[in-house]
Amino acid sequence: MKCHWLVMIACLQLMAGGHKTGAAQSSPCMGNADTAASHIAGVLQTVTSGDSTRLALQGLPYRPPQGVVLVTDSVVCRSIVDAYNALDSVPSTNISRAYVMKVGTTAYAMVGDTPGVVYYFFDMAYRLLAGIVPLN
Repeated sequence: MKCHWLVMIACLQLMAGGHKTGAAQSSPCMGNADTAASHIAGVLQTVTSGDSTRLALQGLPYRPPQGVVLVTDSVVCRSIVDAYNALDSVPSTNISRAYVMKVGTTAYAMVGDTPGVVYYFFDMAYRLLAGIVPLN
């Protein structure tokens, strides 16, 4: 897999933030640098290597020039976690934290810390757009 420059920038930004303690640990935003970089790469691959027509029909950006960046704003992460937990179609238990990524300027992607990776994409109003298993 090729490493995309936007993934490298996101990784550097994440590492520059350092390790947070105290109140940040209860944040709904997950931020382990290695895991976040893996998810950023997975989402980026999904929106750059996926079928452009299918992505557009789902309301997802294709090859967003702004790339994919990790969200660290606890208000946004809480809104995404709450939107995910409110879904009737997701056969899982509620989550309290997630990796949330902004995809271009029009969507968010999230993944929890449960086994089995499915990226859930939401629009900017926190409405579900799609659930996608990443390409390998």
